Amino acid sequence: MVNIIQEKEKPDLLIGLFHSGVDYTYGGETADTYKNENAAQLIAEQVLGFDVVFVGHDHAGWNFTTKNINNDEVLILGPLSKAKTVAVASIQMTFDSTMGKWRKNSSAGEIVETKDYKPDETFINRYRQPLAEVKDYVNKPLGQISKNISSRESIFGPSEFVDLIHMIQLDITDADISFTSPLTFNTTIGEGWIYIKDFFRIYHYENYLYTMALSGREIKGYLEYSYGNWFNEMKDENDHLIRFAKDENGDIKFSSRYNTPETEERFYNYSSAAGINYTVDVSKPAGDRISITSLSNGSVFHIDSTYTVAINSYRGSGGGGHLTRGAGIPREELLNRIIASTEKDFRFYMTRWIEEKKTINPGIISTWIISTWNVIPEEWWENGREKDYKLLFGTEAPELEKQSVEFDYK
Repeated sequence: MVNIIQEKEKPDLLIGLFHSGVDYTYGGETADTYKNENAAQLIAEQVLGFDVVFVGHDHAGWNFTTKNINNDEVLILGPLSKAKTVAVASIQMTFDSTMGKWRKNSSAGEIVETKDYKPDETFINRYRQPLAEVKDYVNKPLGQISKNISSRESIFGPSEFVDLIHMIQLDITDADISFTSPLTFNTTIGEGWIYIKDFFRIYHYENYLYTMALSGREIKGYLEYSYGNWFNEMKDENDHLIRFAKDENGDIKFSSRYNTPETEERFYNYSSAAGINYTVDVSKPAGDRISITSLSNGSVFHIDSTYTVAINSYRGSGGGGHLTRGAGIPREELLNRIIASTEKDFRFYMTRWIEEKKTINPGIISTWIISTWNVIPEEWWENGREKDYKLLFGTEAPELEKQSVEFDYK
């Protein structure tokens, strides 16, 4: 397209605007990975002609200059999410009267904090009434929950927070197995009424809900990949449980922006399963940790059998690499594995589900046990959880009840 644009339009300045991130190594991908989801810098460097590339998708905040294969400078800019910042490119150009063209002299980037600017009054007044309607809608009560549930526990093992998502996925699809991840890092849904707005914290991203056909071997591969990126290979009970990113000296990296420890993998790729009984042995290397003993209903789990799996559309289309690199399914084959899909966003069905059930009771003993997995050696897991909880959240870990969470609803 760049060649076509340059030939037909002959632009003085070419700007790329991509819903694609910067770090092309994310999730174990490489510069040669088919449809790499974070390819913006690769494009800037390998496709001649761009002056500025605005990036998205990773919400990391970028302002730097790279060079293409002709040694020309390309400015790369990307804002944070939720309009917290705006990326601004300032370009100085001079008109060449002899050639009849504008030429770029210099370019510089700036990331602007929107909180420092007063909202436009005309804009605010125009949308005041629609905004009030939206607020009324998201404050609609749907049902009640009998105790607090926190996404924090989802970082370290089974949690009632993630089990709520598992339960809804299994109920909607009637699948054998459910895969899901914590899509928020640090949020609590308080005891009492659950409102529509709470589902933007429980389930942060827009996704359809797929039902896919996977073999037992592919399910195990998916989980090996997930837990290999999630948990550290612990040497003893004093080691870290979470797989943190390390610098060249082997020390944990800390975010320069937030001064928080960086994990090797993003939390929203910490994908667990419901519907099967399994253990995760963190004393073993990645790829050799998962032992699946049975389906949660007690039936034998066969490695060569095919099962129906509830999974969101991001993961089902290859996002995060769980199905492609973990389960070993070629990306172009994923579409053929989809048995069914919801017609609307999964969050819509979640709200309807809560409205229908009226009350949910996390932790009540039930014949329907959702999340039946645990981490071994148990003492190593407990010590690692306590150590890393304090490192990530700055407070002591809450007292453990048990790893396997039981969930019931009325």
